[in-house]
Order: sequence, then structure tokens, then C-alpha cells
Amino acid sequence: MRRINILTCGFATPNGRAFLFPLVAHRRALAEAGMEIRFFSAQEDDGITDCDLLFIESRVFSSRWVAEGDTRVLADIATLAEQAPLVWFDISDSTGWLQPQVLPLVKLYCKSQLLTDRTEYTRAHYGNRIWADFYHRTEGVSDNDPAEARIVEDTILLDKLRVSWNSGLADYSLHGPFRMALRARVPLNPLLSFPCAFTSPGSNRNIDFTCRMGTGYARNSVAHQRRQIADLLKDRMATNKLGRRAFMNEMRNARLVVSPFGFGEITLKDFEAILCGAALLKPDMSHLETWPNLFRANETIVSHKWDLSDFLNRIDEAPDRPHELKTIAGRAQDVYREALSGPGAAARFVRHLGDIVDDAINPPDAT
Repeated sequence: MRRINILTCGFATPNGRAFLFPLVAHRRALAEAGMEIRFFSAQEDDGITDCDLLFIESRVFSSRWVAEGDTRVLADIATLAEQAPLVWFDISDSTGWLQPQVLPLVKLYCKSQLLTDRTEYTRAHYGNRIWADFYHRTEGVSDNDPAEARIVEDTILLDKLRVSWNSGLADYSLHGPFRMALRARVPLNPLLSFPCAFTSPGSNRNIDFTCRMGTGYARNSVAHQRRQIADLLKDRMATNKLGRRAFMNEMRNARLVVSPFGFGEITLKDFEAILCGAALLKPDMSHLETWPNLFRANETIVSHKWDLSDFLNRIDEAPDRPHELKTIAGRAQDVYREALSGPGAAARFVRHLGDIVDDAINPPDAT
């Protein structure tokens, strides 16, 4: 039996909930496969390094980087690394924003989504996001307070990068976010169950497309894509946010849901739209790797270019391709259902995590 301790902030944030959800939901299957999972908070010291591997959720140290600086925080991480092998779980939203300073201290660096071309992490990207860099280079979009570039200087360290699991392995049904938030205050695991109810893509749908989103990001390079899309749609539909019930009902009646990038490429609306049986319209996602992969152009999503040159064409095509959109939405549901509650869902997650554990215990040759 391999003992795996997890240092976490718990169910306090959406990303933290998505990180922990499958670990809790599949805890029994993991134990049967020889992986004993125990959870610790930053306030708990007793026994935290008594394990074969210590998983660290990145948000545990988030507030300390700014308040205390790299030197002190890295010293504390190094102390942990002397007592137990570390696996870092970066639960931030985008393919960018790596924390390369921890790479030398950990066995593996796991992230929900990674750039397919790992060498991109050795190059600076404006705003530490590859699409923010695209808008900066092609349209001159700049931030009032540009982010300091984060790059991996030693290419050998790229071998430590692994895809963990994206935010989809959680509950985004109508009441799912409430139950997950409640779990932060009431530690009852039965509150966590994968959604089983999917609205059929073949149900009667009287809305060609919908797009509900916020655009109030502090960084222009992050907000630009959404603001441009809102401008393109201003004479076609309102894009303001709705209450959750109205939002879900609208997606259940829509053939196509527009889901731009936000802080990251993957948004919670992606999973909600799939549950509601609508086809997703996403910016090109071919630059990233994630698991489970629900973002296959012309198979499980409809794709448009980052420069938005074909965006309105995709919108205008929606009324003329209901059967194609239904097929795409159906494939996305098939993939998502298998990842959440299909007969092999637990086994697939166990294998995925098992591969990470095996690689951490027998790491690649990296310093």
C-alpha cells in the first residue's frame, strides 16, 4: 500500500473543489488499487510527511508568495522535500502561469492543462498566457501592470511536467456548486456525487446560440477576447450573466453555447453546457493537452480562430446545421459521461493517478 498525503486548502475554491472531488469520490477504488489517500491542511503538521508521496496543492502557498517572497516559501518547500518526495499540483486556470521556481524541488509538476509543445514554457509569453501573447503581438493589447514573465530556464525540468485532471471531474449540475461549497463547511462525503442527469441533445431547442459571460477582468490581455466577442454579438443577443437556474435553462434550449477563454482556456461553463446537451463553440484548443479531453475540434466541440475572423460564420451556420450540432453535443456527452459515471470511470481515474504516482516514485532523470 502506498501512502499518499495531500496538503490542500480544501473545498474553499472552485479549483480546489475540482482538484479534490475525484480523489474523494474514488477514494475506495484508489485504496483497492494500493493507494491510501489522506488529507491535511496547512495548519496540520503532525504526520504530514509520514508518507510515500506528499501531494501539494499550489494554493496552499498562494498568499505566502506575495507576503513573504520566494526565498522563505521555497525554503519551507525544500524542508518538506527533505522529509518526503513531493508532487506539485498546479490548479491554476490556464496552460500558462507555471511556478518554475518549485520545479527543482519536486519529483513531478502536475497541472490541469499543459501546452502540447512543452518547449513553449522556455519562452516568455505576454501575460503568461499564450493567447494573451497572441493578442499582444497581433493587436497590440497591453495590460496596465504587465505580469512578470515566468519561464523554465532548464529544459531538463520540462520532463517533470504531467497533466493531472481538469475541472470537469466534479458536479456542475444545477445544485452541484452549492453542494460542493457546502462540503467545505460540512465534511460529509455523500455531498459529493458525479452528475448522472444529462439533457438530451435531441430535445426540442428553440435557441440557435447563447453566450453569457463576464468581461470585467483587470487584465486587458485576458478580457480582450471576451470583449471582442461581446461587441460582435451586441446586435444579436444580450451577453450579460443570468441567475444559475435561468442560465442552465437557456443552455438546455440552445443548440450552440459560446464559451470563450476566461482566466484559462477551460471554463466551468464548458461542462455545464455539455450536461445541458448543447454543442460548445470554443476558440481553437489544439495548443493544449488536458484530461479528460472533451475539446476535440469538429468531434466534441465546434472551433473558431483566435482572431475571431470566422466567429460570426460559426454563429450564422448554427440554424442550418442542427443535426451536426446534435451529433457533436452527443459525442461530448458520451465522453463526459464515461469520465464521470461510466462503468469504467473509477478505473480510468485510478490508472491516470497511478501513472503519476509511478512516475513520481521512479522519476525521469532530472535535477
